[in-house]
Amino acid sequence: MFRHILLAIATVIGLGAQAIGASAANSAHPAATADTTQANSAVTQSRTVGSWIVRCYRTPGSVCDISQVAYDRQQNLRVLGVSIAFVPDRNLYTARFVVPLLVSFAKGMTIEVGSFRLPGLKYRRCERDGCYVEGVLPPQMIGAMAQSGVSKGAVEVAAINGKVVAIPMAFDGFAEGLSQMKQWDAEKIAPAVAKP
Repeated sequence: MFRHILLAIATVIGLGAQAIGASAANSAHPAATADTTQANSAVTQSRTVGSWIVRCYRTPGSVCDISQVAYDRQQNLRVLGVSIAFVPDRNLYTARFVVPLLVSFAKGMTIEVGSFRLPGLKYRRCERDGCYVEGVLPPQMIGAMAQSGVSKGAVEVAAINGKVVAIPMAFDGFAEGLSQMKQWDAEKIAPAVAKP
């Protein structure tokens, strides 16, 4: 069912596979870009942990993030991009989720992680590469994602034709990646604090 929606999307707008710029909904992050070479040149540290990639950037004032991209290999389309960052001075997590176009704005997006469910998330905008949900994540969701024993979840999207599709999201390596991200953030902040 989801492949048919993706095929319709690809036909209507000529969507090709694009990597998500590893960034969260925080102005300190580099903007998402289809030019992965340019995006990768801004990365100062990178580590793959399970299904996640932890990255830090050379952009002044930026924080590190943990990201995941899922593709429909048969259609060669990105079906989900997730990027989460921790903002240390505010003790909160920001996120950006990118899903294919032609979603129902009225129904929004739902995230399921184990028994945790976050429904009715509103799309902020749609661009050529997809529709975006951006904002602050509740600590309970981060806790559910990092909980041992939780290996999978889903992002549910409703298409404009009314069909609801669950896009799988994997959590293997998330807890370790989250810890690595926070460690790198602390290391970036430490030299700045030490300066007179």
